[in-house]
Amino acid sequence: MVNFYMIDTATSGINRVYRIQREKYFPTPDYDFSTANQVSVTVYGKVMNEQYTYILYEHPELDLETVYLLDQVQKGNGQDLSKDAIAHLRKYKLVEGRANHLFLSAEVAKTVESEAQYIRNRAFDDKYYQDMIVDYLKEFGMGKKKDFRKLLMDKFPDVLTIEQKERKILTLLTALKRQGKIDTDSDNPRTCHWVLKK
Repeated sequence: MVNFYMIDTATSGINRVYRIQREKYFPTPDYDFSTANQVSVTVYGKVMNEQYTYILYEHPELDLETVYLLDQVQKGNGQDLSKDAIAHLRKYKLVEGRANHLFLSAEVAKTVESEAQYIRNRAFDDKYYQDMIVDYLKEFGMGKKKDFRKLLMDKFPDVLTIEQKERKILTLLTALKRQGKIDTDSDNPRTCHWVLKK
C-alpha cells in the first residue's frame, strides 16, 4: 500500500495518488472505511465518463477538491454532495440539473460524444411537450394518460426518474386544461379521455 501511495505516509500519500489519477484523467480512488480496522481502496485505470475527462483536460487549474466533487457527480453520487459543494460546482458552470440528479455540464464538455448525452439530460421547454399533446389530440381526437405516457416518456430527460416523468405528464395535462386548450370527457379519472376543448 505504501509503495503504491494508497495509504498516507507523512501526510502525502493520499494526496499524491489523487494527483496521479487527475493527471491521467482517471476517476479518483474510492476509500471504503465501512469495515472496522480495515480500509479498502478502489483505483480506476480507465476513463469512466468522457465529459469528466474533457473537463480535466481543458481545465488543469482545477484544485483537487473540485476534481473530487466532479468525480462524485460522474459516479452518480451528486445527490450526496452538500449544498455548498453543489453551489461551488455551479459557480464555475461545471454541473447542471437538479440537486438530486446532477450531471456534468456541456458548457465545458463539448466533445461530439458528450453532446448527445447532454441533450438527453436537458429538459425541453414545457411548451414543446404541450404542443405534442395537442398535436396528438388533433390527430386522434382523444387520448388517455397511458397514450401520453407512450408519447412522452422517452422524450423526457434521462435525469428524471420514472415517478418524476409520470408526475410531469400529469402536470402538462393540468397546465393545458387551465389554459383552456384541453379537457376531460367525464369526471371519472379512471375512465375519462382527454380531448381538445371546443
